[in-house]
Amino acid sequence: MLLSTLLVVAQLLVAGPSPASKSTAGPATASAAPAVAGRVTNEVGVPLPGVFVAVQGTPQATSTNAAGDFLLALTSTKSVLLFKCQGYRDQTLAVAAGNSLTVKMQSLTKAVAAPTGPVPVAPAPEAEAANASTVLKFSEVLPSFPGGESAYYAFVRQTAHYPEEALKQGLSGMVYVSFVVDQQGRIVDAEVAKGCGHGFDEEALRVIRLMPWWTPGLVGGKPVRVARTMSVPFAFRSRD
Repeated sequence: MLLSTLLVVAQLLVAGPSPASKSTAGPATASAAPAVAGRVTNEVGVPLPGVFVAVQGTPQATSTNAAGDFLLALTSTKSVLLFKCQGYRDQTLAVAAGNSLTVKMQSLTKAVAAPTGPVPVAPAPEAEAANASTVLKFSEVLPSFPGGESAYYAFVRQTAHYPEEALKQGLSGMVYVSFVVDQQGRIVDAEVAKGCGHGFDEEALRVIRLMPWWTPGLVGGKPVRVARTMSVPFAFRSRD
C-alpha cells in the first residue's frame, strides 16, 4: 500500500501541474481609441473650412481645416456626429469608428456655382455694395493669422488668463469661437460657437477680440469677408 502511494506521488511530480491550474492571465492590452475622419463640403463639392464637428452628448469636438478635413476621437465605436456651420443647415450623422466620411452641408440659401470665366457685364453699384457685405464660408485663399497657425496658438498662450474658478477646481476646457475676417483683415462679429462654462467662454472671446489683424481671404485676387471658427484651448497644469 505504501509503495503504491509513493508511485502515485512520483507520477504527479513528473507530470507537473494540470493545464487547468495554470494561470491564463496575461498583460492587459489597451485597444486604440476609436476615431472617425472625413471631409465636409458644400452642395457643389467645395471643401468647407471651420465647420464645427462634435460627438453628440459628449465634450468631444473639433473643426475642419483649410481643406475641409477633420479627425475626431469617439467615445464609443458607434456615435452620432453633429455638424454646424454658419449659413448652413445643422446635420447629424450616425457613424462607426474607422469610417471615412464625406459630408455635404446644405446651404440655407440656394447654392450658386462660382463663375468659370470673366463676367461680361460690370455689376451695378448697388450689387457691388451688397457683395462687399457678403460673408463667405470659404474663399480661394483663406484668411490667416499673421505667422500662421503656430503663431496663433502662441498668441493664445501668451494672452489668455486662466479663469479663477477653473483654476481653483483644476479644470481644463476647449472653446470654439466663430468670427468674420473682413476685407482689411479686421476681426468682427466674434461669438462663442461652443463653450464649456467655468469662465472659459468669456476669456476665449476676449482673446479672439484682441487678435491682431489677419491677412484677409481672397477671391479672384480681391479681398473678401470670410467666416472662420477657431479653437481656444485651456490646459490646466498643477503648480505642485
